[in-house]
Amino acid sequence: MQSQGKLYVVGIGPGCRELLTLKAKKVLETADYVIGHSRYLDFVRDIAGGELIESGMGREVERVKMAIDLAQNGNKVCLVSGGDPSIYGLAPLVAEITYRSGIDVDWEIVPGVSALNAASPLFGSAVAGDHAVISLSDLLTPWEIIEKRLRKALEGDFVIAIYNPSSRKRKPNLERAVEIIREYRGNCYVGVARNVCREGEVIRVVRLDEISEMADMHSLIIVPSSETIVDGDVMITPRGYSKKYGLEVR
Repeated sequence: MQSQGKLYVVGIGPGCRELLTLKAKKVLETADYVIGHSRYLDFVRDIAGGELIESGMGREVERVKMAIDLAQNGNKVCLVSGGDPSIYGLAPLVAEITYRSGIDVDWEIVPGVSALNAASPLFGSAVAGDHAVISLSDLLTPWEIIEKRLRKALEGDFVIAIYNPSSRKRKPNLERAVEIIREYRGNCYVGVARNVCREGEVIRVVRLDEISEMADMHSLIIVPSSETIVDGDVMITPRGYSKKYGLEVR
């Protein structure tokens, strides 16, 4: 009798072994198949217990359907996703396909450390409470909606984490976003985190008008709120303890 299969949608974190969760490591080691984009598979090749199946960019639907089919045929399958699979990852696609198609398959999300979670502490404590997360990629979301969300987040004075800020084909998106941010915050300081936890890591606080040449698809930009304290490469967003408890502030 064929054993029951299972699909794990595994977040592998920002790309270093230290931030791979224990559960992610366990399921990767015991999988029959590990499926993912080659860039993400490179992070887990030495611990993946089963056969590796590489899939290129833009083939996410094909990748998910393959993983589901293998799990339905009695295999333990790991579908790997960078960062956390629920944040611009593959978990929503797995959920949508199984729901809309009525597919009966046992699947589970294994959370991962997101780029935001990995980057914020490197600046001090850039994200401390309410915040917004926005991607500038318009491959799946029309730019009009992205711009509306960015404006609302700026109006709400949130700390904003910007994913996928720029690529060779989408530089105008970042240029437009910079113009919008300047309307609300002026030429403010912003945090740029590139290749977090990987070779070539760059963590810098620069003026808004300097980021166009620094940011790429491997970068995360943190736009501070009006309360964020910037000191060199340190960004600290207070939670309100000083106001509530009268703590001394230098």
